[in-house]
Amino acid sequence: MRGVAAVAVVIFHLMSALTPWLVPEQQPGAHWLAYTPLAVAWNGTFAVSVFFVLSGFVLTNATLRKSDPIWIDVPIRYMRLAIPATASTLAAWLLLSVFPTSATQLATLTGSRWLGWTYQGSIPGPAAAISNGMAGVFLSGGSFFNNVLWTMRPELLGSILCFAACAFARPRFRLAITLGSAVIFIALRRYDYVCFPLGIILREAWASGRLPSALPIFAMLLGLVIGSQSGDAAQLLGLDWLPEALKPDKKGGLLYPIAATLIVYGCLRSRRLAAALSGRIGRYLGAISFPLYLIHVPFIYTIVAEAYMRTNLHISARAGLLTGSLVLMFATAHAAERWLERPFLGLLGQLRGRLREFKAGRRNVHGAAG
Repeated sequence: MRGVAAVAVVIFHLMSALTPWLVPEQQPGAHWLAYTPLAVAWNGTFAVSVFFVLSGFVLTNATLRKSDPIWIDVPIRYMRLAIPATASTLAAWLLLSVFPTSATQLATLTGSRWLGWTYQGSIPGPAAAISNGMAGVFLSGGSFFNNVLWTMRPELLGSILCFAACAFARPRFRLAITLGSAVIFIALRRYDYVCFPLGIILREAWASGRLPSALPIFAMLLGLVIGSQSGDAAQLLGLDWLPEALKPDKKGGLLYPIAATLIVYGCLRSRRLAAALSGRIGRYLGAISFPLYLIHVPFIYTIVAEAYMRTNLHISARAGLLTGSLVLMFATAHAAERWLERPFLGLLGQLRGRLREFKAGRRNVHGAAG
């Protein structure tokens, strides 16, 4: 499921750059096709909500299985996010240095507002890229080197919530913390953060055998339909009467966390859906999902933008460019997963083992002293 969501994000950003008239979030009054259920295939903001719900579920399950203390989990999680993010900002700096104005020129041609979310002209140096990846994306919540890194702050804070909840052995205490955090996020109107408590609740219900099994396919289809709507959809569909928290123009409001939860629920309870997503293609997409997520935007701002301007207006040339762009992104993500991410995860595993040994050593020292 994570791999499918990553592909949706890639398509979303390609369309935001090249065909913004098909993306209501970028251009109000978009083409009618953008307001149909088909649009869920390129609603990247909704796909991120699915990422977040999955993170809440998977992290909670893994943390309870490992039983490591929070002082081990938090630094490991930070490094898991920050070091790949920094690699992506450095790659973006290199590409932007070679193609410093391509995004601006393409924006003039396609009218894309999204292409404005990057450095152009005078590009900050590599030190700025490192600082942005290691700290800036978590402090400011964004990056002009690689704009998808806005998700790093919710991922880190949502992860800390999962670790804090898992510090309690009793499920009812974990649920109390989870529900309390959800109320706080809603009060602060940080609706995207609500995905993490929902993921934790799903995991608790699943692990306790209390997750309902009714209508999983219907739940997933309903989630997909809700997740297909974005931008000014409420106005065009005559749903202006909805509360602000339920309007798609507020980055999905509460609609996206709810819809993403329905999709994850459907996959948990439908054997057919689970089998389809855990097949060969699903496993491969899941494996490369994080590298693909991290590298695709710098490519779009630079190589894709430059190539698009150099092609003629013939549709076959544009189709070839799109195909070539996807092949390049997937090939790069494949290489990064195999030769960078796997060794990196191995190093993090070794570090976790060392920290466990340190914890055990301290326990033995205290035991001997007692």
